[in-house]
Amino acid sequence: MTRKLAKSAISQKRVLDAAAKIFRDYGYAGTTMRTIADEANLKAGSIYYHYKSKDELISAVLDIGMHAVLDTVNSALAALPADADVRLRIETAIRAHLSAIIDIGDYTLATRRVIGQVPEAIRAQNMRLRDSYASLWQAILVDAQKRGEFRADANITLSRLFILGALNWTVEWFKPGGRTIDEVAHEFAAVVLDGLGKPDSAKPKAAPAKARATPRITV
Repeated sequence: MTRKLAKSAISQKRVLDAAAKIFRDYGYAGTTMRTIADEANLKAGSIYYHYKSKDELISAVLDIGMHAVLDTVNSALAALPADADVRLRIETAIRAHLSAIIDIGDYTLATRRVIGQVPEAIRAQNMRLRDSYASLWQAILVDAQKRGEFRADANITLSRLFILGALNWTVEWFKPGGRTIDEVAHEFAAVVLDGLGKPDSAKPKAAPAKARATPRITV
């Protein structure tokens, strides 16, 4: 039986969802508590029951967005068998990441817009979560390199930045009804693994083409 949320929890979720949408559209400076209350269809004073200030609210929005990704990816990886190879681990992490950011699209887009606008203390707090998530990916990629599944000369840190940047941009263009998340995840994984995977040294090299004889020109 599905557990029903208390009225206060429902109201809080309305506030958070409204805040994510308004921060997404207007940025940090352009957002007011009254605008969020209007979007949530609540009285202006009601919003302060849950959050005392705009800073407290944007901090919650940022943390929800980051925790959604971190928790979803961790859970997906934990469900894999212990002997899962790097291809399965990376494709699973990619799929979980995409599922999370698309499921909470307004939070993801709000984060992209305001992370450079919020007060330093709020940004630093959220960056700790981001660093934790980056470490998760760094560990996956480093482990693959140590196992010899990636090229020894591959720059893992740059590869991680490339992967996460590409994944996070997906929320800007992904549209329901087009390619599925599974299809996009599979394609992303192929790009990553084909770009980082060790070349098949056993694959026979193509024989060099025979030089064509230069025709003699008769004058």
